[in-house]
Amino acid sequence: MNSHKMSNRQIKTHKNDECIESRRRVLRQLGGLSAFGVLPGLSSLLTTQTAHAAGSYKALVCVFLFGGNDANNMVVPTDASGYNTYFHSRGGVIGTASNGALALPNAGSSGGVLALSGTSFGLNPNMPELQALWQSGNVAMLFNVGNLVQPFASPAAFLANTDRTKVPVNLYSHLDQQQQMQNTSASAAITGWAGRIADSINVPSGGMPVGVSVDGNVSLLTGTTSSPIVVPQKGTLTYNGFTSAAASQARLAALKTMFSAGSDALLVGDTGGIQSQALNTTNVLQTILSSAASVSGNFPKYSTSYLSQQLAQTALLIQAAANGAISAPAQQIFFVALNGFDTHNNELAVQGPLLADLSSSLNGFYSALVQIGQASNVVTFTLSDFARTLKPASGGGSDHAWGSHHLIMGSTANVRTGTYGTFPDLTLGGTSDVSTEGRWMPTTSIDQYGATLATWLGASASAINSAFPNLAHFSTRNLGFLA
Repeated sequence: MNSHKMSNRQIKTHKNDECIESRRRVLRQLGGLSAFGVLPGLSSLLTTQTAHAAGSYKALVCVFLFGGNDANNMVVPTDASGYNTYFHSRGGVIGTASNGALALPNAGSSGGVLALSGTSFGLNPNMPELQALWQSGNVAMLFNVGNLVQPFASPAAFLANTDRTKVPVNLYSHLDQQQQMQNTSASAAITGWAGRIADSINVPSGGMPVGVSVDGNVSLLTGTTSSPIVVPQKGTLTYNGFTSAAASQARLAALKTMFSAGSDALLVGDTGGIQSQALNTTNVLQTILSSAASVSGNFPKYSTSYLSQQLAQTALLIQAAANGAISAPAQQIFFVALNGFDTHNNELAVQGPLLADLSSSLNGFYSALVQIGQASNVVTFTLSDFARTLKPASGGGSDHAWGSHHLIMGSTANVRTGTYGTFPDLTLGGTSDVSTEGRWMPTTSIDQYGATLATWLGASASAINSAFPNLAHFSTRNLGFLA
């Protein structure tokens, strides 16, 4: 069998997709553990308070779009030739629930894509906030990014290759490609590229880690010597197993006393220091996260949107780290997520609200960063499993594909607005397609994308080489979208 053809393992059934999402829900629930169910790194939070020098703090925020976002309908060519090819490849008619096509109306038409000034591209009509951020110079787009071990000159060269070590493992598989977008296509990598960058960042003894996840345990932030902390997507940390009842609170108070300095309890000799520190950690984070109302006004969907809730928490933690309310390294990396992009059926009705949520939430996050004075110190970027086929599948959906487009958001001081990378030829079976259905062979690797982000964060060349083992195979290390 041709190793590049999709197999039953590579294209997941709906049942398997649901199993993957169930596992993700469990991991997100683990993110609520605190104090007496301490996740790695949570008990080592530094409690001394030292503000960073003005402008010295930096943070990356990853927004992972789980399920494989159909970027072909997130970014659409608006020039006559490009749109015409897109239109015919997406079904030849404007998509509706009844006809199964996926083409969106062009810019200028009712409900059409939102034109981006200075380009021949537009955004999905559900993303007006990101269109406005583009117009104000706060967004860049990176075209046709994907997992690559090495570049290929053409789809034909890729298809002719028989050396499995030169291609990502299990292309088109959700779980495999989610992991490889987080750890790159390094052989047997169990750490994430952001975690490997975190290994090189100085964290004061007992300090807050570099990596912070607001979406449960993720491999992106896990390093060899560094571990992330996990905080809940909304509200404060809680003490597991305790309620607000008087008797329960009395037990908690007694436990705190037992773990306090000077206690001669035998248990303290083994675990008291760790648990006491975890209690202190929870108290510190409770104070910070309880102020969610101070930034939640920036998020119109805060009460209903999982992504808005995560980004509000992230803004509070960035403010606390940058201003010294909680001590943290000078560089941090955060992880949030939006789920539901596995649009095998009824894509227009499913993806539209998700992209509306993404646009609204990112706009709210940027407004929150402006409010807390950290907009110039934070870069937010998207990742996803892969894109989806340009050719519609049955049921008005699309199948798993490869190269995708991504958004980078920040202030005009750190993001160079514009388009980067190479936009694919949207002809089915054309010069970018490794199939006949619109699966783009990436022209930019996750290694190049991540290395550009890590360079802005301040990582050294040696740290970047270690974090991105395939980077040496690509001629361009820095893609230029960050200042």
